[in-house]
This record gives sequence, C-alpha cells and structure tokens, in this order.
Amino acid sequence: MRRKNKPQNGPQAIIKGEPVHHHAGRAGLAASVAMAIAGVLIGAFSVYLGGQGTKVSAARQMPLLRNDIEVSLSGPAKVFAERARYVEQLIGAENGTIAVGSERRLKPPPLIADKPKIIIIFDDMGPDKIAFENVMALPGPVTFSFLPYADKVQPLVDRARARGDAVMLHMPMQPVGNADPGPYSLKPGMSGTELLTAITWNLDRFDGYTGVNNHMGSAFTADAAGMKTVLSVLKKEGLFFLDSLTTSKSVVTKTGRKVGATVFTRDVFLDPDLDRKTIYKQLALVEQIARETGYAVAICHPRADTIDILGPWLTSAPARGFELATVQTLAQIEEHLRTKNQLKPAG
Repeated sequence: MRRKNKPQNGPQAIIKGEPVHHHAGRAGLAASVAMAIAGVLIGAFSVYLGGQGTKVSAARQMPLLRNDIEVSLSGPAKVFAERARYVEQLIGAENGTIAVGSERRLKPPPLIADKPKIIIIFDDMGPDKIAFENVMALPGPVTFSFLPYADKVQPLVDRARARGDAVMLHMPMQPVGNADPGPYSLKPGMSGTELLTAITWNLDRFDGYTGVNNHMGSAFTADAAGMKTVLSVLKKEGLFFLDSLTTSKSVVTKTGRKVGATVFTRDVFLDPDLDRKTIYKQLALVEQIARETGYAVAICHPRADTIDILGPWLTSAPARGFELATVQTLAQIEEHLRTKNQLKPAG
C-alpha cells in the first residue's frame, strides 16, 4: 500500500521555510487587489479583526485539555509537549493571556527560525465538488483532508497536489453519541480482523496523501487498543497521524509514543459553530499562537462563511508577517528538532 510521491522532508526546509504559493483564486485575488488599491493591506485587516473582537472565550473553543501531555520526555517529544501545554493555557485563559491561576509560564523558545507559520486544514473534503472548487480559489498553500468514501477523489487530490497543497486522508472514526461517521468507520470493540479490514479499505481509496486525521472519532481516539492498531499500521506505511482532538480523553499522543508513530495535534477549530463572529475570534487566536510558538494548526470546513472570511485573511497574512504552510511543515519541524538534538554535545 504505497502512497505515491511522498515529499522528502529535511531540516533545511525549516530554516528557509516552505515556499508560499501565491495562487489567489477568485475570492482571494479580488480581496487582495481591493486592499492593495486602498493601500491599507495591514491596517485594514487589523481593523477588520478588531471590529469583530479579538478575545476568544474558552467556551467557544472545542475542548483542548488532554490527559496525555507528559513532562518526562526528551528531544522533539518534549518540545511538542511543552508547546501543547503552552497552547492549552492560551486557549484556556478567557482574556487570551498565558495566566493560569496565579501561575504564569514563560514564552517557549521558537521552533522555527524564520516567519511564524500558519497551517490551515480543510476537513470533510471530497463529497461536495463545488466546495472543493471554492477552496481551490483561495490563496495557499493549504491542506486538504479528503473523506475516503467520497466518489472520484483522486482527480481532486491530483489537482491539489499539483498546485502545491498537501493532502491527508480524513479517517472516519466512531464518535460519542449517535452521529454516523460514514462507511467502514473505525469503532471501539472491533475484532482485530474487522479493524484491519476497515483501515485497509480506507487507506486504499486514493493515493497521494502523507498523513491521516480523524473524522469525528471522540469515542475511538479515546480507545487505546484501537488507536494502537491504527498507529502501528500508519507507522509501517510511513504516514503520520494528526489528532483533530475532538475529545479531551484522546490517547492518541501517548499511544503514538508507545508504538513509535509520528503524531501531531491541531491547535484551533476555526468554525466549531456556524457563527461568523466565532471564526474571526478563532483567527485572532491562530495568529497569537503562531507568533508565540512559531506555528499554528487550524482545522476548518469548506462552508460558505468560512471560505468567505478566509479569502481576505489568507491573502493578507504574508503582509502581517505570517507564512502560509502545509501540514508537511510539522514533519519538517520534527526532523529539524531531532537533528538538532542529535548534534548536541554529550554532557
């Protein structure tokens, strides 16, 4: 089950950063031209965000507190764990500061030597072909996460990769409650044969992806036995897993360390509800996280309001000092940290 055309990662990409592909489509290009003519690209968008309010209440953010952040780690795992704890505090503090009770943590060391990077992941791609075209019209690069049960996904994957976007597989997993994640979804309590059959079916639906994240999955990502199987398969396939973090009970990160799989985690859901004000607030939080930790990982969906707001925001992000990047940046960061750790003098 080889995944075709896997990009090669290396520490050099971290120093120089991923190239920004300035492909602005209808929404992004129109917004860019309008703001350039006005001559107020940065200032206008600052007012744009400011008018919507930049405070992010913890109540408007999907749960992030986790039970698998360990402190007795070393190397890249330790750096990512310290960053996760720091981001938790940013999100958990209603006023957007680092304060937690009377404790105040210092700003963590930057993970990247150049511009802060913003990684936007569009989930639920594939079934709605018009939504795909709308996302393709945005500036990029971005990351597409395609549902494996969607029809005729491969041509969409090929087009996204051709313009420099990254592709993931959006693996259906059982949530808490009665929502249906789709066919061949992974469920707690499956036999080993059933689980491997479902995993294989999903992985074989299309080629060209370099990682997997969970579609729903608040029940399955809390199941250590099931996640151990999934992560073991992904490790064998040379794929990473990004935890969409749909539950505070997720065991993905801890299980990934036990089996030696590469695991990352999202920071922010941009559109956890249908309120446009929430998207503006979450974008302000994304910028804060990126500036203070070196990067931010935001998951969103190809909804009309989300795309409408992201058009001008993505267009003006480079002028505000950010670099648009893909999920592949996380693998590059990990490799950079691992190399740096290996080069440390003993003692």
